[in-house]
Amino acid sequence: MNEISKILEQKEKLIYDCKPEYPPYIIGTLFGTLIATVIIGVFIFFFFKSIFMAVVAGIIILVIGFILSNMAYQRTHYAITDRIAITQSGIIGRDFKSIDYDKMQNVSADVGILGVIFKVGTVKIFTGEMESVIGGRNSAPTIQPKYDKFNYINSPYEVLKKLQTELSKRKRK
Repeated sequence: MNEISKILEQKEKLIYDCKPEYPPYIIGTLFGTLIATVIIGVFIFFFFKSIFMAVVAGIIILVIGFILSNMAYQRTHYAITDRIAITQSGIIGRDFKSIDYDKMQNVSADVGILGVIFKVGTVKIFTGEMESVIGGRNSAPTIQPKYDKFNYINSPYEVLKKLQTELSKRKRK
């Protein structure tokens, strides 16, 4: 359910509003669930020596992952107004993140393998935030840029162009 209109200011103009595309979104979110299923299934098989328990646990994890992915999909929306970019997400409640144009330092579009297959992409917004990421077992944490993203959207380059146009308008003012 799209509730972005509830948080907009009275005179704020909505320029773009969308949901991620369903198939690539579900495939992308279930990929992590599938990895967890395999790891837990192997662990249960070796610990309990029961292929049946491993398969049942795997099926339960996949079903729960699919249900949670669908719940997250239903509540995920993206919008661009004349002042901000907004992401709505959440499984139980609604989480909103707004990014003011004045805070945006860079915007870009990426199209990965799922994007090529499903003709979708991701628009990334960089605000200067950085995050610490832990590498392998023996590697030290590294600092990398943190992006706000509009994932699995149609026409990512057109959305990027809209964002760049709005950013240019703001800078001219």
